[in-house]
Amino acid sequence: MIITYKSKYNFNELKIKLESLIIKKGMGIFSVIDHSKNAVSVGMKMNRSLLYIFGNPRSGTLLMYKDMRVGVILPLKILIWEDDNKNLFMTYYTIYETLKNFKLNNEDLELAKNIDNNIIEMLKELGIEVEH
Repeated sequence: MIITYKSKYNFNELKIKLESLIIKKGMGIFSVIDHSKNAVSVGMKMNRSLLYIFGNPRSGTLLMYKDMRVGVILPLKILIWEDDNKNLFMTYYTIYETLKNFKLNNEDLELAKNIDNNIIEMLKELGIEVEH
């Protein structure tokens, strides 16, 4: 399921707060992809958009022990992006429903559900859920 939240903050504030929350929750940021910068590199223009790739290697490894294909879903990702009206959003693709298709037991799926709940709580702290 894809969920989107409208941010309470401006772009730079959101970046700082999101990065701080990810670290506060015991996760690491593995990469940040600047889609708008990449668009410029090929002569195109795009509204500001950053993809955060992050997670907790322990949690991810526990799930991948059971089914290595989980590595195509993990690490976690949050996209922060602006629309044409300069509204700022955060989008997250939940992992629980997707991981039901893998060779995971109920305990493993519960871990995935807890991961989703943790991320959703972070997003609620930074914004308001919207239909998008």
